[in-house]
Amino acid sequence: MHNAGSYRVTLIALTVLATTMYAYPWLRLGMDFEIDLNEGWNGYEQTLAMTGASIYSGAGPLYFNNYPPLSFYLVGALGLALGDPVLAGRLLSVLATGVIAVCCGAVTRAGGGGRRESWLAFATALGLFSAFATDYVGVNDPQILAQAFLCVGFALYVRRPDSPARLAWVAALFGLGLLIKHNVLALPLAVTLHILWRGPTAARFAYLGVGLALAGLSTAVIYSLFGDEFFRQLLASRVYDVTRGFLLVMEMLSRLQAPLAVVGLYLIVAGRNRVDALVAAYLAIGLLIGIGFSGGAGIDINVFFDVMIALAMGTGLAAAWLGRRDGLPASAPAVLALVANAGIILFSPQALGRLAVDALGEMEERQRLFREDVAYLRGIPGPAICESHLLCLRAGKPMLMDPFGVLQATLTGRLPPDRFTGMLERREIAVLQISSTREHPVDEAPGLQAMPQRFVNFSDAVFDELDRSYRVGRVGLSGRFHLPRPN
Repeated sequence: MHNAGSYRVTLIALTVLATTMYAYPWLRLGMDFEIDLNEGWNGYEQTLAMTGASIYSGAGPLYFNNYPPLSFYLVGALGLALGDPVLAGRLLSVLATGVIAVCCGAVTRAGGGGRRESWLAFATALGLFSAFATDYVGVNDPQILAQAFLCVGFALYVRRPDSPARLAWVAALFGLGLLIKHNVLALPLAVTLHILWRGPTAARFAYLGVGLALAGLSTAVIYSLFGDEFFRQLLASRVYDVTRGFLLVMEMLSRLQAPLAVVGLYLIVAGRNRVDALVAAYLAIGLLIGIGFSGGAGIDINVFFDVMIALAMGTGLAAAWLGRRDGLPASAPAVLALVANAGIILFSPQALGRLAVDALGEMEERQRLFREDVAYLRGIPGPAICESHLLCLRAGKPMLMDPFGVLQATLTGRLPPDRFTGMLERREIAVLQISSTREHPVDEAPGLQAMPQRFVNFSDAVFDELDRSYRVGRVGLSGRFHLPRPN
């Protein structure tokens, strides 16, 4: 094979690998089981939004919402058309992933890359998300949808950063993204700093004017609809665990070490043009935010999505620079593409194996077992609490309690310690579904250093009270179903 053709073959191989893994969320799109705990929580809020009730207080004092409002109305409206808000959220998420990959290619092209480098950035972005973010791609969660709005804005900005009309659109897209999810700060910060530093006066006024106007209008509308409750819930405190954060950071850096080395070296040594500077700022800010947020309760790999997107853009830019160097083998860009995608390639057997197992019947079996759990829960009269919100949603149970939100409110003093355990002691809950386990097992030695759980939804005091006042009535796909013991 000629070296000149190796780059094309490499790009084809990487694209086939990425798109094959990307087929997995499409395959499970309409399956009736919970992919992630957030799906049912979002489904409840989306359903509530369509009733006209407040999504911040309409569900009661034990259901908390610290997300901006826009996604609940967008997904809820599409859910009315499709007949299911969870399906609508999954569809928007998987489509948004494709939009992000396309935008990575567009940014590479604006930074001087050719068609092949744009193709590489697209394949790298799609591969990173399809390999490492399967709990978000094609899941009813607003994170990727918000990232897509910002990526479109960024792609518009890098092509014409001096156009006031285009900057107005950029500000609007950034504002919409932040109204969908409030933790997508890296791109708006990088672009705002660049505009303040290098932007023409007219473009500055257009961007800042539209951005500030949208912020003011959004604040006024949100306050008129939800009052102080929106701000109280959005800014509600959570516990922070440095050890848990360190483990998450190490996990993500190990997954992304290959593209971080390639892109970081390129941006430090050779990145010179305007788009290089923007992507470098985006990557640096994304890393700082990801590392800083990692120790927060409930935080997951989504805080590193900006890093993944910046790395895909940077991979395309690095390959374009390498292809312009004289004296290097024609296969050099192909080698760079393979090195930058090494983590994806090494992880692909696991991803493709999961795809094969699920396609051969595992998903249908999981759906059957989930529906059995739904039927069981639906047959128990009275109030129910589900760690799997989708289970309660499908069973027609009303929104009663958000276990994670109640735990955080208890730990930070916003709720009394016995608010939930008292309900269990009085046997007020007809059935409680739990899939998680104690944070500290009863036989754990005091002071023992143990690996902390990534997510904790119930305190050990809840498990103690369950042992006293409840019994396990069923064990199913969704975990354990606890029923009150006789008084």
